[in-house]
Amino acid sequence: MSNDKKKRKNPMVALILSGILPGLGQIYNNQFLKGLILIGLNVGITILAREPVARFIEASGDLDDIPSLLMLLGYAIAGLILIVFAMIDAKKTADRINLSVGDSP
Repeated sequence: MSNDKKKRKNPMVALILSGILPGLGQIYNNQFLKGLILIGLNVGITILAREPVARFIEASGDLDDIPSLLMLLGYAIAGLILIVFAMIDAKKTADRINLSVGDSP
C-alpha cells in the first residue's frame, strides 16, 4: 500500500522545471503524458520557427519581409503562451497534489 501513496511536490521546483522546458514540471508531477505532449509542442514550435528565423537573419534583420516577421512573431507568442501555461499548470498541479496528500510527510 505504501507504493500507492502520493509524495509531496515542491510547487517552485515544478514551476522552474516548466520554465526551463515546458513539460518537465508536469513530468516531475508524474503527469507523463501531459509532459510529453508539452515537450512535443515546444519542439514543434521550435522546428516551425526555424525558417522565419533563418530568413530574418539572412536578410540581416531587414524589416521589409513582413510575412516572415509575422510568422516569427506568431511562433514567439505561441512559445511564450506554452511556457506560461506549462509553468502555471505545473505549480497548480503540485499544489493540488500537496492538498490531497495532506500533512503527512
